[in-house]
Amino acid sequence: MNHKRIVGSIASLAGIALIVYALHAMHLIAGAKAQVKTMSKQMSGNYVGKKLGSQMQANASAYDTRVQIGLYSGVALVVIGAGLVFTKKRKK
Repeated sequence: MNHKRIVGSIASLAGIALIVYALHAMHLIAGAKAQVKTMSKQMSGNYVGKKLGSQMQANASAYDTRVQIGLYSGVALVVIGAGLVFTKKRKK
């Protein structure tokens, strides 16, 4: 096995791990948003409750961009790694 295939295999495995981690984090964030939404409905009767609900929603959404970047990076790593593994060297 040449170096290109080894690097491609490692990149593909790292990409798959990053995708799995990002999907798990997205699931956790969705659960947190659902809990915040439930709590916000209960406190929406007054001014302080509305402010606290919006702040909690902002805190629950704070990691959305980072998780999406991780997901897209994982997909890119898988594609690049697969490209390195499955391309053949040209013979002269």
